[in-house]
Amino acid sequence: MENSFLDKTNQLIDKNIENPTYSIDEICRDLGISRSQLFRHIKEKTSHSPSLYIRQRRIHKGKELLDSTPLKIAEIAYRVGIDSPQSFSKYFTDEFGISPSEYRKPRENGQADLIAAPPNLETLTQPFPTIHQFPALRINNWWLGLGTVLLIWASIFVWQQFTASTNSTSIDLASSPVPTENSIAVLPFKNLGAAENSFFSDGIMEQIHTSIALIDHLIVISKTSSMRYRDTKKTTPQIAKELNVNYILGRTVLQVGTTVHINIELIKANEDRVVWANNYEGELSTIFSHMSTLAKEIANELNQKLSTAQNKKIERVPTTNLEAYNEYLKGKQLQLTRAKAGLEASIQRFDKAFALDPTFADAYSYKASSYYLLGSLDYMDLQKSYQMAEKNALTAIRLDENNGMAYAILANVYRSQNKWEQSLSTYQVALKHSPNDAQINYWYSLALRSVGRLDEAIRYSTKAVALDPLYPVVLVGHIGNCSYAGRFDLAEKSIKDGAILFSNSYLYYYATAFYFINKHDYKSALEEFRKSDRLNSDVKSIKTLIVYCQLKSGQKDLAEPYLRSLTDTAENYTFFAIIYAGLNDKESCLHYLQKGVDVGILPEYLKVSPIFTFLHSDSRFKAILQRIGLADSPSLTQ
Repeated sequence: MENSFLDKTNQLIDKNIENPTYSIDEICRDLGISRSQLFRHIKEKTSHSPSLYIRQRRIHKGKELLDSTPLKIAEIAYRVGIDSPQSFSKYFTDEFGISPSEYRKPRENGQADLIAAPPNLETLTQPFPTIHQFPALRINNWWLGLGTVLLIWASIFVWQQFTASTNSTSIDLASSPVPTENSIAVLPFKNLGAAENSFFSDGIMEQIHTSIALIDHLIVISKTSSMRYRDTKKTTPQIAKELNVNYILGRTVLQVGTTVHINIELIKANEDRVVWANNYEGELSTIFSHMSTLAKEIANELNQKLSTAQNKKIERVPTTNLEAYNEYLKGKQLQLTRAKAGLEASIQRFDKAFALDPTFADAYSYKASSYYLLGSLDYMDLQKSYQMAEKNALTAIRLDENNGMAYAILANVYRSQNKWEQSLSTYQVALKHSPNDAQINYWYSLALRSVGRLDEAIRYSTKAVALDPLYPVVLVGHIGNCSYAGRFDLAEKSIKDGAILFSNSYLYYYATAFYFINKHDYKSALEEFRKSDRLNSDVKSIKTLIVYCQLKSGQKDLAEPYLRSLTDTAENYTFFAIIYAGLNDKESCLHYLQKGVDVGILPEYLKVSPIFTFLHSDSRFKAILQRIGLADSPSLTQ
């Protein structure tokens, strides 16, 4: 019986191996036993606690993938449900006494062109541990002519769009950004056909999601959170409760040759009752026009009146070339790996997509996203990545002036270059066209935090959390916004909400630590940073902040040995500044912040960071803010 119990437990873990949030409570529910029974059974059989046993099983699965696949270590980490490559390496070394890279034998053929399953990613732009970089405004000769023309055109066009948006009810900064009545989650459609058609089923889900997300007064849960319910055994009311929605949409897709069969149902969650259903059977060539019809019927069922402009947006067909659409979907899957090989392969897929359809704007916008990621993750020259991201985003906007993601990537580039006014106005245009995009709301909230507009930052991160409640990086960004704004009641609620869902994420503890720093509770902050460090020991800023909290707690003798361990190089200027802030040494802290300005490396959120508030009255600090465009001005403080 004991062996049978362990076999069942192993089957559950293996089935959910890619889900980093699969918890002990879920295992207990699936097995029909209590936590104490689970602990006793596993402890007696394996001498491990349940959490350690789950981790061990993930690591052994990772070892199998190292043996049998050419996947990179980062991709394998995500495949086995571990939230970062650093954590995977640490756990692997603890288990086998050797690092994953040392264990793996060299392969002659390098990386294979594999399409990875969507992982639980820690970030597109991580809100806390990264060091803010801003390049000198240099433009390569090859880009000068084209770039100048495009930038002039883009500035005029974006300003026109922004002017229009400020006169529109689509962005009403005085109203609550979170509607309460109508809310819906589009779940993954079950693929009833061949396994290789699964990406097409996801494409159907995405197209329906994209269409109904254009409806202004409707909360549509992000695909990031909805995708967690692929092949779930949870009931519709359970899913709706976890996502805080009134309606669930989903069902099945069957593709046979050039024919597709779609069964779709809209379920009123609290009654677990189908309130609307539709079946489609026809040629693939007409699928997109039918998707827009479905979106309008769903809007009607939810009593949403569509304006002429909304009808036009919903009727928009991304491409009429199905082969191009397939390449685009494969490119998006590759992009999710965040590995260098995956991002480079995604660009190749997007290139194939618009080679087949030169008017395919979405392919250009996601190609822009891939280039932005390549630079942000240090896989290519930062300036070159920004240039290519900007070029492709502008092309997408030229092809489709309503492409919200293209504007958002453009805004990200401006934010990274400290062009704050351009960035904020471009985010607003992006939200005008994609009001229900969780990621854009989240990015905009980070930009608002950077310039000190903290109340607005909270409002947009609140909406991002509502739209994407199961994505850890969105919640920790919201915790940060609330903490920096001194809204500790809101921060405490979010910390409590994330305690169960994101307890395996080092960013969760990082955000919680900054909550305590903002409250000047350095002892508690120190405990949280140590938890974060145990989950991801490769983030150098965590170790620096541990010393900072120790210094603020009175352990001044720790400063000198830590400072001696740092080389006086550009990559450490921020760390020197943090340590001297811990010592309240204004002169030395400003010295290293000024050196950071000279090379383009400064701490994130410098203007509002609690670490540097003791400098706010110093004119030299204000001069630093002036140099990076963060001095107070009406356009940034409105």
